[in-house]
Amino acid sequence: MAVSWRSWLANEGVKHLCLLIWLSLNVLLFWKSFLKYNQGPEYHYLHQMLGLGLCLSRASASVLNFNCSLILLPMCRTLLAYLRGSQKVPSRRTRRLLDKSRTFHITCGVTICIFSGVHVAAHLVNTVSFSENYREDFVELNVARYRDEDPRKLLFTSVPGLTGVFMVLVLFLMITASTYAIRVSNYDIFWYTHNLFFVFYMLLMLHVSGDDWKPYKLRRLYFIWVCRDIQSFRWFADLLCLLHNKFWQENRPDYVNIQLYLSQTDGIQKIIGEKYQALNSRLYIGRPRWKLLFDEIAKCNRGKTVGVFCCGPSSISKTLHKLSNQNNSYGTRFEYNKESFS
Repeated sequence: MAVSWRSWLANEGVKHLCLLIWLSLNVLLFWKSFLKYNQGPEYHYLHQMLGLGLCLSRASASVLNFNCSLILLPMCRTLLAYLRGSQKVPSRRTRRLLDKSRTFHITCGVTICIFSGVHVAAHLVNTVSFSENYREDFVELNVARYRDEDPRKLLFTSVPGLTGVFMVLVLFLMITASTYAIRVSNYDIFWYTHNLFFVFYMLLMLHVSGDDWKPYKLRRLYFIWVCRDIQSFRWFADLLCLLHNKFWQENRPDYVNIQLYLSQTDGIQKIIGEKYQALNSRLYIGRPRWKLLFDEIAKCNRGKTVGVFCCGPSSISKTLHKLSNQNNSYGTRFEYNKESFS
């Protein structure tokens, strides 16, 4: 039986148009980034050192950042329910796209997996290139400290390398637990491993902030963590210390402001271990004074836009949301974002 093009366009046209737009954006981002690092004069010497690995690592990173920013949106049930029940999306055909949200989520996930492989492979080649092509004329461009330095050392002693390894492990757990066989046999495994997305995004922020291969507009990152007991900080302490030490060595000690708060304690406690001294000096008893913190950030960023990301109890989320919407005398605008498990 012949296919009716009018019916096909009515049923499938909008879906395929959106898919084409998404695909075109991915291709555009990849190609634009590839050309930038392949032909850009500001990356001439770095390209001589790394070659194709530089272009592929940065181009794949652009695609990864784009899809990581999209993959959560199709699974925001509150947003989908709001769009379905409101007149914000008047077209019936467009509203039907909301039923394809899970498919788009999977498509973004598969894309992230594929380009993560490209990104990892390119960076592995880059670590070898840094070691073999070390140039004393451009020491500040080279991650290696001398010629033929062990590439494994470069990988596991840098913030991008270490966070990248952990991100790959988290992504592997999420991928394997998403297979049909595991979802059917034990849905809880799928559910709990998918909730590791918060860890993945925290690692992603650290991964980006520790990357030295391009200029960044980020002036300062405030990392505020509130826990009930001292042991809750232990699982993330090593990465925080590594990040802190890196910026001190680069003479940028104020780049990341780390503040750890113990909301419940019977006395002064410390994170045990000599290597955690940097965190112990940033350990406070009680709860953050959010209003003073917002005022300080607004004063340091006059007339600028500051992103706020919250993951935690609804009480903290409401407080930060309210402060983000308040006016301040410095003309600073706060953009509020949240993800909560409670």
